[in-house]
Amino acid sequence: MKQRSRGHRALSLIVVLFILLTGVGTYGRIAYAQDIEYARGGVVPIVFVLKNAEAVVYDTQTKQVVKQLQSFPGEQPWGAGSGFFIGKTDENPQYIVTNQHVVENYYAAGEGGEVILFVGYYQQKEYGNRYYIYIIAESCEMRVYYDENNWESAYLEVAGDIEKVDLAVLKLREPTDKRHALALDIPTQAMVGTATVSTIGYPGNADNYFTGASKYGIHDSTIHKGTINRLVANEKGVERIAVDATIQHGNSGGPLVTEEGAVIGINTNVYSTSPYSEQIEADYYAINSSELIRILDRNNIPYQKASDLAAASAGGGVPVVLIIVIVAVALAAIAAVLMMRKKKEPKKQAMLKAMTVQHGGMAFALHDTPLLIGRDPASCKIVFKEGTEGISGKHCSISYDATGGEFVLTDLRSTYGTFLMSGQKLNANVPYRLKAGETFYVGDKANSFRVEIV
Repeated sequence: MKQRSRGHRALSLIVVLFILLTGVGTYGRIAYAQDIEYARGGVVPIVFVLKNAEAVVYDTQTKQVVKQLQSFPGEQPWGAGSGFFIGKTDENPQYIVTNQHVVENYYAAGEGGEVILFVGYYQQKEYGNRYYIYIIAESCEMRVYYDENNWESAYLEVAGDIEKVDLAVLKLREPTDKRHALALDIPTQAMVGTATVSTIGYPGNADNYFTGASKYGIHDSTIHKGTINRLVANEKGVERIAVDATIQHGNSGGPLVTEEGAVIGINTNVYSTSPYSEQIEADYYAINSSELIRILDRNNIPYQKASDLAAASAGGGVPVVLIIVIVAVALAAIAAVLMMRKKKEPKKQAMLKAMTVQHGGMAFALHDTPLLIGRDPASCKIVFKEGTEGISGKHCSISYDATGGEFVLTDLRSTYGTFLMSGQKLNANVPYRLKAGETFYVGDKANSFRVEIV
């Protein structure tokens, strides 16, 4: 009976602890939490503007204009997307996140120089030659709009790669007080199918032809609600979020936000087997905010995490004495439970996840003994089919160093090489250390693997 009594007391302590901590957590969350309308105040349309442009028939062999079709003097918008401000939430923001494909033409033009854009084909019937229609402009500009008549130029701070992580960061000359920074959060598996999320952006500004004036105000943005379907990674290892919230053309670069207004993704792709105008069923994808955070950290760009704001709010609103009491109760409850049940928490396991078509997302446990990858079934744990292009018999090995908490990747003199996702090729027989969450590929990017601790 005494043992059972101790068990009940421990359970009671845990209940009390849960109530207290829930109260603290709720206090902090309410102090931080915003809403969708607040998130709208951090989103802006990003417009690519051409100056003194003209449409021409262009001979790509002779590099000469064959025929002038139409002139567009002055300034004209040419496509657009969406973006959102990041930074310290109590300071005027200066940095804007968007997709690389939103700013790609600006980047290709040397960030403001002459623009030459291919737009279609032109049949010169009398000669039977096929020429090309191009838009040629003297210069270009990326603009961030706050409303129709209020904008400023933005400059490329970090350029991405459309084929890899389709993200870019723009910067204003000076911080602005016309919008505020949004906090970032990282989606969890627990949010799949349960959390309500919303896409925010300016789809009306994305027509790929010269347009008249558009509305760019805060309340001109569109919001589509939905849920998270899956947390996935594409064939290049880029972490993505599959959602059923609509992402329209022009929403590209806008945020995917929680009900509290925290950004968990960057709206990027719409996939459908039907043309855009006929889409009935479509899949929508946002780039996971974890990819953005890695870019911001690498480039020392300031941002705020929603979890840090919530923790700061909780710490500021709860007396120190109460915190001490809560900690004491927690320790007592944990000690009582451990003494009664003597349960051991499960150990985390080092794993290698295959993102190849042949292996269908299989995961393999890693230890200090190297695991071999290649075509030789007699010696390799992960075996590719005979004839798989780019894969050697014994291609590479991967193991886990528990002491250093790192993974050890070694190329075994393969013919086509072992690569990091950055494109860096490993030297043969030279161990390279990876951290959890990093990705590599063998021979070709379609044959990629990610190391994880789960």
